[in-house]
Amino acid sequence: MAEKMAGLKGDKVRLVPPDKHAHLENSIRWLNDPEVTQYLLMTIGVTRGMEEEWFDRVQKRDVEVVWAILDDQDRHIGFTGIHRINWKLRMGGTGTVIGEKSAWRKGFGSDAMRVRTKFAFETLGLHRLESEARIDNVGSQRALEKSGYRREGVARKKMFWGGQWYDAVLYGMLDEDYFGGRS
Repeated sequence: MAEKMAGLKGDKVRLVPPDKHAHLENSIRWLNDPEVTQYLLMTIGVTRGMEEEWFDRVQKRDVEVVWAILDDQDRHIGFTGIHRINWKLRMGGTGTVIGEKSAWRKGFGSDAMRVRTKFAFETLGLHRLESEARIDNVGSQRALEKSGYRREGVARKKMFWGGQWYDAVLYGMLDEDYFGGRS
């Protein structure tokens, strides 16, 4: 039984630091499942060594902060993070993957995004978050919009999957959007 890790609590999820012992096997399984990775930029699968290296890298938290997503039963269902943080410009890119298919379309992704956004603006003091979703990934777009991101445009033929190019819908949120929209 793994010890309970401290984390950031949302309405449906808890975000905890990614741990090789607790989360590696799920990560390998999910990132080698084409149904899970079809909307991700990285789509070629991973080896155990590649994922172990990723876990080691995100422990540094220098230009990215990553969490494992746990549901209300403490079941590991995905990952979320703030990547490519530019501390001078106070901005970063965000991403979320719900790898556990039984957790799809249940609001876990948007709750994880809300918790991550609160941390970005209230704790890290960032000014801008950016994200994107493949044009046909309606679930991701809906989750981003539910969490307060604004659609900012479309990047034509930005993502390649299954032998074809897809447009990417670009999203952003400013600290003023976040603080202005809080009740």
